[in-house]
Amino acid sequence: MKKRVLKILVTILVCWIVFVAIEGIHLIGSSNPGRRPILTIGSTQIQDKRADYLSLGFSQEYHLTTDDIFVYGEFKVLGIRLARWEER
Repeated sequence: MKKRVLKILVTILVCWIVFVAIEGIHLIGSSNPGRRPILTIGSTQIQDKRADYLSLGFSQEYHLTTDDIFVYGEFKVLGIRLARWEER
């Protein structure tokens, strides 16, 4: 019984890691604040200066100027920043 539960938990963890990896490939480097995760749990837009999108264990943030011009973006997993990119 314990082995079966362990296998189920490992399978769920592997599926989550694959999901986050696919989303990272999809989102990292994007300068379009409208680009959001496939499965969005919540979103926040703060006076056209920041757009945050939350998903299952990770988030995508776009930091903008007051004219909605992209400044930089961040991709965080479990609150840890894995990637940060700027407009060039």
